[in-house]
Amino acid sequence: MSPFVTVKDEGGGKLSAVPYNVAFKDDMTSVSLSLKKAAEAIKSPEEAAFKTYLLAASQSFLDNNWQPADEAWSKMNAENSKWYLRIGPDETYDDPCSRKANFHVSFALINKGSLAWQKKLDPLKNDMEKAIAAVGGKPYKARDVSFHLPDFIEVALNAGDSRPPHGATIGQSLPNWGPVANEGRGRTVAMTNFYQDADSKADHKTQAESMFCADTMNRWVENEDARLLDTLLHEASHNLGPSHEYKVKGKTDDQIFGGPLASMLEELKAQTGSLFYGEYLLNKGVLDKALVEQSHLTFTTWAFGHISNGMRDAQGKSKPYSQLAAIQLGYLIKEKAAVWSPEKMAANGKDKGCMTIDTAKFRAAVPKLAKTVVGVKARGDKKLAEQLVKDYVDGKAATDLHKIIAERWLRAPKASFIYSVKVD
Repeated sequence: MSPFVTVKDEGGGKLSAVPYNVAFKDDMTSVSLSLKKAAEAIKSPEEAAFKTYLLAASQSFLDNNWQPADEAWSKMNAENSKWYLRIGPDETYDDPCSRKANFHVSFALINKGSLAWQKKLDPLKNDMEKAIAAVGGKPYKARDVSFHLPDFIEVALNAGDSRPPHGATIGQSLPNWGPVANEGRGRTVAMTNFYQDADSKADHKTQAESMFCADTMNRWVENEDARLLDTLLHEASHNLGPSHEYKVKGKTDDQIFGGPLASMLEELKAQTGSLFYGEYLLNKGVLDKALVEQSHLTFTTWAFGHISNGMRDAQGKSKPYSQLAAIQLGYLIKEKAAVWSPEKMAANGKDKGCMTIDTAKFRAAVPKLAKTVVGVKARGDKKLAEQLVKDYVDGKAATDLHKIIAERWLRAPKASFIYSVKVD
């Protein structure tokens, strides 16, 4: 069933699919008109690509055919528009079965700083695809990929599914379906104006000091480049290796794993890809060793944050990021790359029990983790996927550590954002 329909109870046990443009006709017609007016207001030839997308999206809100809008959107980039806009139904995280796309809008100013990264990594995209295909193994085969490497954006407006009450998405890769996604022509973005205020940085340091042992904390710094690298490679990894529309024996990941598990595995693949490609690009001489090692420490605190949110919501639905973080941290502990010392004092001198990150063992564990995770998706290995959840999400040792992480991490207040950007 399409992700762009609602399910209507017709009575008598009969269900029917109702397209979004029928179910929400008045609202979608109103949005369509607003997008058309916005397009008509653009007179500058320098924003022709933006105008084309606005018109295509306007039509998609009328006919529920999102492929033309995706095509127009995929042709926008940091060199042909100063603006980033995504409007329509995309992510499925809040749907009970992770199948129906939720509406959202994100409007932002593109940060030209992303161009340097794009020029550095663009020539390597197909090599990166071959590398992830090799580590995942058969039956997956490397594809020719042509996706856009992440644009850095400064968000001015998030609404709908893009605006949670606390926190914010720091990276996104879209679309999730259709030819643009399946052919590796999607766009990815990293949001650069979140968590950069003094209060957020101070809270983050305090949280890290409560979890890391002193020797690891001495190596940790608040590093924006490391955070951006982690986000950039995560989002790029959505376009590499086996993704949502990849099929094993004629079945997609949704059909093999079920919606919630499939969603988690795709995010797990992307975050594992971030770690894997950090090492890959370091070995290629593209990245600096110190930056990659800082990125790994940044990832660890990122994982603590998601683990602290709990593995499931109040309705029992899996939280993809929390579970993938638990799997990765659990795997690193198994490989002794992350070591929990229950009797040792944390770097803050107050909390008993802390974690040490062994850099050499961390680097050695990354390709093993990638082989496991990408292999699960490449083979459609549901049994191993469920075992990862059993061991690292629901296992007793894991849940005991998760409780400690949550107690310490949640001492800090959760952020809620007011968006603003400076336009020259």
